[in-house]
Amino acid sequence: MAGSMPFRAAVIATLLLGGARGAVTHSRFVCGQQTSVSTSTSEDAAGTAEFSEIITEDGKCNMIQNGGVKSVKFCGPGKLVLSRMTCSEHHEYKAQVVEHSSSEYTTNCETIPLAGTVVEGWLGSFTTTC
Repeated sequence: MAGSMPFRAAVIATLLLGGARGAVTHSRFVCGQQTSVSTSTSEDAAGTAEFSEIITEDGKCNMIQNGGVKSVKFCGPGKLVLSRMTCSEHHEYKAQVVEHSSSEYTTNCETIPLAGTVVEGWLGSFTTTC
């Protein structure tokens, strides 16, 4: 019975550490659960944009590389950088930057039409930071 005590301690430690690590690495929220980014490449029969949420992390560059994105929905606080470039090739160069202050944006969203912006016709990548 005495030999099983170190084994139990090891199992408990593994469960505790594994649970804590899982809670951090599996978080999909960038600046809190209210912040999200979605893109639209299509409309429904009534002409209303249909959005698909993109799961990301704070400061992570997300490759989109899509010429069909017509608008981006940015919800909650944070800074959104939209770029024609890839993540590794000058992501910040002539980027479209949208900032939401935490006092003005809590759970509300802004739909950003890409027409007339530097990313019209080609959304290469985006980054969201707090």
